[in-house]
Amino acid sequence: MPPAELAFAARRVAEFLLLPPAAPLLLIAIGLAASVRRPRGGRIVATIGLVLALLTSSLVVGQWLIGRIEQGAGQAQGERELRALLARPDAPTAIVILAGGTRFDSRERPDPERPNQRTTERVLYGAWVAQVTGLPVLVSGGKPSPERSAEAVLMKRLLEQRLATPVRWVEDRSRDTEGNARESARLLLPAHRRILLVTHAYHMPRALRAFERAGLRPIAAPHGFLGTPSPESPLGWLPSAAGVETNWLAAHEGIGGLWYRWRAQWAAAAPALDEAIEKGRKWLP
Repeated sequence: MPPAELAFAARRVAEFLLLPPAAPLLLIAIGLAASVRRPRGGRIVATIGLVLALLTSSLVVGQWLIGRIEQGAGQAQGERELRALLARPDAPTAIVILAGGTRFDSRERPDPERPNQRTTERVLYGAWVAQVTGLPVLVSGGKPSPERSAEAVLMKRLLEQRLATPVRWVEDRSRDTEGNARESARLLLPAHRRILLVTHAYHMPRALRAFERAGLRPIAAPHGFLGTPSPESPLGWLPSAAGVETNWLAAHEGIGGLWYRWRAQWAAAAPALDEAIEKGRKWLP
């Protein structure tokens, strides 16, 4: 397996182990195994895992967590806001729509392979933004596996064939948000530095940081807000599939954002560290 593929697979395994529902279940298993020799400590670990499993399957908890993340996404851009952006001296000159996955089922017709629900929602909002602003569109998303079509290719087909929205750039090499930013910058710079960035609100804070580090100046165009100020029903506290999914998204974005910040801080500190090491070597015999 090529090193890049191996690193990607390792990252996916780490995500699986660190995120709910696997992480709380793993704690329960560790606690039960440890209770054979250390009953008290094992029961404590298993109980913590059980509590976390219940909390991270509650929709109310997930909505609260993801609402905290969405605070960094900015406000949704309506028609009035978009037209005001176009009137500014530093107006955006392109739209970037980020992929969120694909779906394949050989039984489906006419397209067995298509964007999944997340990607379709982003494409629909991105098409509307493009129709309001008239700006050119870039779609970004690589192949989920070697035998499948790139996400960007499927997004382009949906935009052009179903939504009458032309696509100028197709970025089909990226595997994650950092790759979206890096490869999009490669296509857009230097002509298009100021962009409208379209993705879900929970994904926007991490995406903004990635695109800024890639040398672009993104303006958030978020949609699909999942955080709510209060539960719609007391049943929202109970474990549910929607609760598991919402908590997974919140944990994924929270840990991903911390990872990006840590890497940025490390990259900023690396030159000074290298210089200190080099100076230290001069004092060695």
